Amino acid sequence: MDERLQTIVSPMNNKRLNYDNPCTITGVCSECQGSTRICRIYSVMRKKPMLTDITVVVVGEELGY
Repeated sequence: MDERLQTIVSPMNNKRLNYDNPCTITGVCSECQGSTRICRIYSVMRKKPMLTDITVVVVGEELGY
């Protein structure tokens, strides 16, 4: 799992949404199995799928979390 997702994004979103997940208290993802788990899905694209056009936009500033 992505380190940023485990240490920054998931704990902050759990606090924001007032979810009672372990990372809300510890500040680090603990692979919990709760129904309110936020980090259960994320995606990584290593290579463009065949016959698919993709546009990547690089933003030179920090946005959100």
